[in-house]
Amino acid sequence: MIEKLLARIRKRKYAYRRMFLAESGQLSPDGEIVLADLKKFCRATASTVVVSPVSRSVDPIATAMAEGRREVWLRIMAHLHLEDRAVINLEEKEE
Repeated sequence: MIEKLLARIRKRKYAYRRMFLAESGQLSPDGEIVLADLKKFCRATASTVVVSPVSRSVDPIATAMAEGRREVWLRIMAHLHLEDRAVINLEEKEE
């Protein structure tokens, strides 16, 4: 039973890695573009607390949505095991 679970986790991990990394283990050009976009969209390096511009108080629904996005980012990062420097350097490039 545990072997099946571990095999499933490994299979998923390698699938994530094939999607985003080149054979060298570094981010592929496409992986870099997608992760740079997701880093911004998922608030990977920013607070997920959202303050309403109208009421000037914390908006719990918007905050929960932002935290859900960040949770997706964290799941992807958990499978990729990227160096911190690679993640910090992710930025959307002007085309």
